[in-house]
Amino acid sequence: MSLLGRHVGNRALARVWVPLVGVTLIVGLTAVPAWATHNITSVSPTTEQVGCEININGTGFTGVTSVTINALPAVFQAVSATLISAVVPVGASGNNVAIVVTQGVGDTATDNTFDVAAGACPVTVGAFSPTTGVVGTSVVINGTGFAAGATVKFNQTSATGVVVNSPTQITATVPTGATTGPIRVTVGGNTARSTGNFTVTPVPTPTITSFTPLFGPVGTSVKITGTNFSGTVSGTSFTTSSVKFNTTTATTFTVNSATQITATVPTGATTGKISVTTPGGTATSTANFTVSIPHSRSVTLTLKKHVVAKGVVNVGDAFTACEASVPVKIQRKTSSGWKNVGSATTTASGSYSKKLKDKTGKYRAQVKKFTPNAGVDVCSKATSPVRKHSHH
Repeated sequence: MSLLGRHVGNRALARVWVPLVGVTLIVGLTAVPAWATHNITSVSPTTEQVGCEININGTGFTGVTSVTINALPAVFQAVSATLISAVVPVGASGNNVAIVVTQGVGDTATDNTFDVAAGACPVTVGAFSPTTGVVGTSVVINGTGFAAGATVKFNQTSATGVVVNSPTQITATVPTGATTGPIRVTVGGNTARSTGNFTVTPVPTPTITSFTPLFGPVGTSVKITGTNFSGTVSGTSFTTSSVKFNTTTATTFTVNSATQITATVPTGATTGKISVTTPGGTATSTANFTVSIPHSRSVTLTLKKHVVAKGVVNVGDAFTACEASVPVKIQRKTSSGWKNVGSATTTASGSYSKKLKDKTGKYRAQVKKFTPNAGVDVCSKATSPVRKHSHH
């Protein structure tokens, strides 16, 4: 190839490769860094006093390293990827002050809609006791500015059983779902938080391994066996708070030990799982407890000459399984009590007849309780009125 040809070819290659290099550079310069992902969407309240806590809402707050308000470092807690709580720092003042959230080197998000109100926060949270405990622990919180209607949170979970004892003291119960973190008290829209954390001690999760009996009507006493129904963790006691038969709460139950509960099947209960709830969680049985349908019965007895016992077994709700093919015991009163002297089986209509030895005395008929259909139904026990037999 001539020198001129090589020169023209090189210029053509230059025209092809130069734009490609330019595209590569543009892509490299405009790609968004992986860490530049967070932003502030709102602040609430938009006006607050020094010492009060505010909520900074946004996205991508995981890994936040600092928060400043009015260029002053603020005590903060990254509650979640979308929420930061921060305390307005001493020295902050003015309107439309900058709130800056920093995440990584040089990665910041700024909001300028917050105003610092004059004065100090009217609510403060000081010491509290105990400083650790399980769900259900009663905690005494000291501070200032407490008033009727005050609410309390353990970390971000609303407390139960809040009682304002005085303007400087509140008693609150650690709620289910609470996690380790600061205690927050809100009065009249102003929120203050403790400087230290309340440590929520985890409670072992309960389990149900078995229960007996497997079926019975409302009112049946059921023994539930398992683990962690009660106990002590870090010096704080816990116990079972509720027992349910399917979805109906048992009104009567006794925690006999950490491994056994005795509960009474409540009115309205239906067939289903048994569950036990403690501060450590809820355990559910693998098997169903069958709530039986009770069927009331009666049995009659007449005595014919030379002692032929006859009668009828009747069921109150026409559930024929409780009256047909039912064993009936005929009993005679002796000096040692009632003695079986004969037995019969009812017909399809519930009647029975049995020839006995001709002896004078008092007689009665009896049918025992039994449970057809695998415990779904319960046929009640029944005893006839006493009849006398004498020779004529």
